[in-house]
Amino acid sequence: MKQLKSKLKDGMKIFADSHKVYKKLQKHLDAQPVGFPATASGVERRILREVFTVNEASLALHLDYKFQSFENIYSKVNGNGTGYSETAVQDMLDNMEKHGAIFVKMVNGKKQYALHTFAVGIFEMKVPTMTANFYMDARKYMYQSFAMEFLSTALPQMRVIPVEKSVTPALNIATYDEVRELVLQNDGRISLAECVCRKGKDSIGRHCEETDRREVCIGFADFADMYSRNGFGRAIEKEEAFEILAQNEKDGLVLMPSNSQEAQFVCSCCGCCCACLEGISLLAKPSEFVNNNYHAVLEADKCTGCGKCGKKCKTEAIHMQQAEDGKRVNATGIDLNRCIGCGVCVASCKSGALTLAKKRIQIAPPRDMDTLYEEIMKQKKGKMQRALHTGQKVIGL
Repeated sequence: MKQLKSKLKDGMKIFADSHKVYKKLQKHLDAQPVGFPATASGVERRILREVFTVNEASLALHLDYKFQSFENIYSKVNGNGTGYSETAVQDMLDNMEKHGAIFVKMVNGKKQYALHTFAVGIFEMKVPTMTANFYMDARKYMYQSFAMEFLSTALPQMRVIPVEKSVTPALNIATYDEVRELVLQNDGRISLAECVCRKGKDSIGRHCEETDRREVCIGFADFADMYSRNGFGRAIEKEEAFEILAQNEKDGLVLMPSNSQEAQFVCSCCGCCCACLEGISLLAKPSEFVNNNYHAVLEADKCTGCGKCGKKCKTEAIHMQQAEDGKRVNATGIDLNRCIGCGVCVASCKSGALTLAKKRIQIAPPRDMDTLYEEIMKQKKGKMQRALHTGQKVIGL
């Protein structure tokens, strides 16, 4: 009996010790620029257990959003008296990279390591291993807690740029807002990955209503390297990138790159699967939650009543009205609080009734992702401030 009690006690201690590690990691991640807040349900710890082993979770406590060399990380680990050898730490870091738990980039031929945010980051790296259980936990977490964190940062992680067909020379568009220029200026490190949001929906039998293609999301530079190195995506040439983007435009997908002038990725999003578009479309003023420099303009007298623009708009920014003949659906106005300047409606309008115009105030994104996260960290709000900010935005104040 004593032996049985001892085994039971040891078993409970293992559970309690691992619970403490994941709780520490949750708090550590929450202290980063884009946090990882706790929930009453504890779903965030289930997600962490899916992504990190117990030992990896302990190691992750020595990383943060700033990239570090292996030597720097090991000195912290060794100084903390964990007893891990250099080989053991390197093996754990390599394994964490392979399943997308951390972000890794090459600097002068050597790897440097940093923590991912939950999104854009950990969630997106589940592309090759997405399951229905993980997807449902992720959705639950987004609705219970992470959405407020994602929407309340000082600068958004993503922005919207116009689809190519909606851009005219008269717009005099900035290079960082033109998708062709983002590809052309890239140094050749480009990868193509499946859309993690659509794979998640596929896993629960709810398939995308706008495209049957899955390889639609493009990674550049460090994202491309990590995707290709770990099999999250495949390397492609610029010509194939242009072909993919052209087909994405035909399918009516919204282009959402990283909020940086040196783009790390371009997501091609739909309204039925994309977590970001789905979330902001529920708000009173979607235009305030993603950086964008353009808005749609309607010349109602040119509208032929085909109704395509209203069907294509992901945020219901176009006012539509049934024509007197009962056959046509006319566009009658643009709600600028809801328009995110994607240009998808313009590309679908054959009559020329819709065009894009520049916003009065243009916003240049940060130079790169490191600068973006530094700025978010500088302006990080407290929990109550984030809740108040998000609540006000949700109801349109």
